[in-house]
Amino acid sequence: MTAQALNLLDTSHILTFIFCIFVIVFLPRLFIGSSEKTIKILRYILAFLMISHEIFDPFFKVEVRNYAVIDALPLHMCAFSTWCISIYLLGGPRIFFLFAYFWGIVGAGMSLLTPDTEFGFPSLEYLNHMYGHLLIILGVSVAMVLMNQRPYLKDFLRIMTYTTFVFLPLMYVLNFSLETNYWYILEKPSGDNITSFMPDAPYHIFALIPAAWFFTYLVYVPYHLKDRRAN
Repeated sequence: MTAQALNLLDTSHILTFIFCIFVIVFLPRLFIGSSEKTIKILRYILAFLMISHEIFDPFFKVEVRNYAVIDALPLHMCAFSTWCISIYLLGGPRIFFLFAYFWGIVGAGMSLLTPDTEFGFPSLEYLNHMYGHLLIILGVSVAMVLMNQRPYLKDFLRIMTYTTFVFLPLMYVLNFSLETNYWYILEKPSGDNITSFMPDAPYHIFALIPAAWFFTYLVYVPYHLKDRRAN
């Protein structure tokens, strides 16, 4: 099967996206009731897969996608999410779960729905992209289902405050220093995605920040509604 230019409405992409959602939702549920040892092994395997992918991915981008080395470093938000959820699954503090929950579900979720790749299924760049972002949300799902983790409103406010007023300015400094575009704050990502409806770069950031707050709050809404019903 020859890979064609990525089309978000292609049947192959839609089916791949549905498969990813199926794995994220149902794979952790297969381990409900398993022993602590079995769940620990699952956590460690997932962390190993994510870390190994994150180490391999820059080489893949340079050799296969012809990225400049400076643009292939693991500095995008999804890369940070990968490290955060990996650290948490290996026994790290809860704050790493929170960053992965809000950054990972929104960022990796958008990336699964609208991949930043030139070609679609079954190209290597597409499969590598989908695999890496699937692992992020799967790791978060495992933490939620098997480790009983969840966010609270105060967590949403804390994570997004850090993101907006600490990490975002640091990424601006990094991008200007290295002449790169991590977090897509100087230039929009390629392809069809939410930024297509925003002003031209770099002014898209004024729409991107409130959009980020909105979508990260959306992933908290199910818990908000659950807590309201419980009260």
